[in-house]
This record gives sequence, structure tokens and C-alpha cells, in this order.
Amino acid sequence: MWADANNDDLCAAVSVKGNRQMICVMNVNGPRRRDVARLLAGAVLLPAATRAAAGIHQSQFVPLGGIEQWIDIEGEDEANPVLLVVHGGPGDVQWPQADKYLPWQKLFTVVQWDQRGAGHTYGHSGGDNTPDVTLRRIADDGVELAEYLARRFNKKKIIVLGHSWGSVVAVTMVRERPELFAAYVGTGQVESWAVMVQSQFDLLLAKARADKDETEIKELEAIGKPDPSNTRQFFTFTRNYRSLWPLSDQEWLNHLRAQAQTLKDNKDFEDDEKGQMFSGKSVLPDQVREDLAKTSTRIGTAFFVIQGRDDVVTPTKAAMDYFNLVQAPHKELVLIPDAGHFAFMTSGSAFLAALVGKVRPIAVSRGA
Repeated sequence: MWADANNDDLCAAVSVKGNRQMICVMNVNGPRRRDVARLLAGAVLLPAATRAAAGIHQSQFVPLGGIEQWIDIEGEDEANPVLLVVHGGPGDVQWPQADKYLPWQKLFTVVQWDQRGAGHTYGHSGGDNTPDVTLRRIADDGVELAEYLARRFNKKKIIVLGHSWGSVVAVTMVRERPELFAAYVGTGQVESWAVMVQSQFDLLLAKARADKDETEIKELEAIGKPDPSNTRQFFTFTRNYRSLWPLSDQEWLNHLRAQAQTLKDNKDFEDDEKGQMFSGKSVLPDQVREDLAKTSTRIGTAFFVIQGRDDVVTPTKAAMDYFNLVQAPHKELVLIPDAGHFAFMTSGSAFLAALVGKVRPIAVSRGA
């Protein structure tokens, strides 16, 4: 472990399943610096055999809300805080990206969950006939899962991390049962569907005018002010929106497309794709209706947003506006440079540094 003499960073080189990984925690100073240094030193010095003996690597179906739902639990030490990942999409399950979470497992017990109507759960528990695929029911499922994880690992509280659509689910979970959660972490943080629609429209119109694209200008100006309840209109005028994504997000999309080619004819991947279509259609009314700036500004636990600075899908400005409205016992905002909507995938080291240096100490102090 070492400190950078020119700033307040702390770094450690650790071995994750035989692979050398670097964990750097940025901007650590004051009383927290000593605690983080001890944490990183422990990650370096603790014998591998000791960690492995207390680790867990398990996939299973658990009953939630009347159906069996798939979870995967991975971690090198069951004493670590439990971190439940609530995927976005809707239906964007995270098990195909398992390698991205390997460094997290050093200091967290990471739980992946294929939500009702998504991924393995879609394939196992009803397919297109899965009942009650709504925000309310999915959030209730998540609360049941949080209770199960707290019991299983003998924890007072767990950490929940929501990405994009998952940030809406996770905020709903925390809003309803704050006593279960030591911290909330949002990334690709949603404020509201209406704000997202207007932001994307404004960006497209500005780009068309800058490019002097008269056809596009005419189409967008004919709309005037987009109607957020008109989803057909939204999906039509945003048909080329991905061209405005930051480079890191476009590269991630290319990675996902290439990955899909290698997974063709795999039933699990077919369930993933079908689940995304089914989930997206099922929860769209809830997405359109939800406005966290109106419904969810009092959060009864520590509240963190770790956002790609260049996110244009769930716009960073809107995420910041929502963050500023939230009242919570503790809150912090981290903006990751040169990253967009998928910052937790494309800027993994910076994202993990924020989890380790900012979220983990506060969560542990609150019962994780």
C-alpha cells in the first residue's frame, strides 16, 4: 500500500482469484484516512487461506413475493458488508458481466438479483406469464430479499446499489423500509421520466441545429414540447440518440453486442433477452409515472450518488438536482470524469474507489 505524495490518494495492489488488481481510494483525508488505510492494509496482508475459508460463492433460487427468484452471492469474506445490486434495464441482469464485479468481492459480499420477469427468474418462474411485474411488486420483492440477506449473514443492515431503472426500484425499497439499509448508492440515477424526455429532446435539437440538419430540425420543432406520456413519440424521436452517448458508453454498447454474438443459442442468454423485452413492456407505465423528486426526497439512511459526469441517458444534471433535494442523515455525490451512464462498468476502478473510500466506512458505521 502507498500514498501519492502529490495528493490525498491511497492505493493497494491486491490479488483477486490469482489476478493482480489495483484498488485506489481518491481524495482521502482527515480522520477517515487512517480507517481507509487500515482497510486497504488488511486487504493486502490478510492471508489468502483465511479469506477463502470465510468466503461464499453460491447461486440459488429464493422465494420472493410468491415466486422463486434467482440470486448469486459472491464474496471472499462473509464478515464484509453485504451489497445488493439492483439492475437497470429494465431487465438488464448483471450475471453476464460477472468479471466486472470480481474486485468488489474483496471488500463486499456482492449479491446479484434477477428481478421478477428478468433473466434466470424470467426463465424459471413464468416467462411472459410472470405475474405482477410492476415497480411496487419488484420493490417489495427487493425488501423481502434484503430481509433474507440480513438474516442469512447476521447483519443489522445491508447496502443497496441501484443502476438506472434499478435506482428507482432501490429508492422505493429504501423509502419504504429505511431500517434495513445502511446506505443507498445510485448510479445512472433517475430523477423522473419527464425530465429525462425533455433533456434528451433538448440535446437532440441542439445537435441538429449545430449540424444544420434541416430534416431533423423540422421533425423536432414540429413536436414543440414533447409529451412525456406519449412513449411512441419519445421512442421515435430518440431512435438515433445513442450517437450522442459519450465514447465510453458507446464502447460498452459495442462490447455488449459482441458478447451477445458469443452467447447465441444459449438458453440463459435467450431468457436474458426475452426478459428485457417483457420487463420493459411491463414496467413502462411505472417508469413514465414515477417522479422521485416528488415522491422520494426524505431518505432515512445514508444516500450516495456515484454518477458518470457525462451521462446523457439519465442526465447528470437531473441526478444532481435530485441529490440536492434529498434530505438524508448523510449524503455524498461523486462525479466520475470521462464516464457516462455505465460508469460502474466502464470506470470500474474509480467506481470501486468511491464504494470503498466513501460508502463502505459510513455503511459499516451504520450497521452493515
